Amino acid sequence: MIPEQELFDAVFSRAQGLGYTVYDHLPLESENAPYPFINVGDVNSTISPYKDAYGARIDITLNVWDIGENRYNVAKMMNALSAIGRGVLLSENFRFVGRPSLSSNQIITDTSVKDTVLMHGMVSLVFQLS
Repeated sequence: MIPEQELFDAVFSRAQGLGYTVYDHLPLESENAPYPFINVGDVNSTISPYKDAYGARIDITLNVWDIGENRYNVAKMMNALSAIGRGVLLSENFRFVGRPSLSSNQIITDTSVKDTVLMHGMVSLVFQLS
């Protein structure tokens, strides 16, 4: 019963349900992952203690990767992933309410791999544990 892990698993499953290749880590070079792909990344939580229970704000980042010529595809994938944060996600033990007004999207050009230009989209989703 770890809320952050249950949210991670729920978001991971939703992203896979959209038909995308999804990893829980950034694929190693030896994995030879084809583009585009999604990496469900960092999860951060801020606990809100209450008298008889606790709540939390949980932020989760999804990274979208594709080749440099496919910026439109990255934007399209990010739009679909953003929809995950607009509703309610139910896990086995928790209810997570999306806070779309707090979510954000960003696309950057990544040149960290030698002789390669990649598009890196970052979708930050915010949920309230209730």
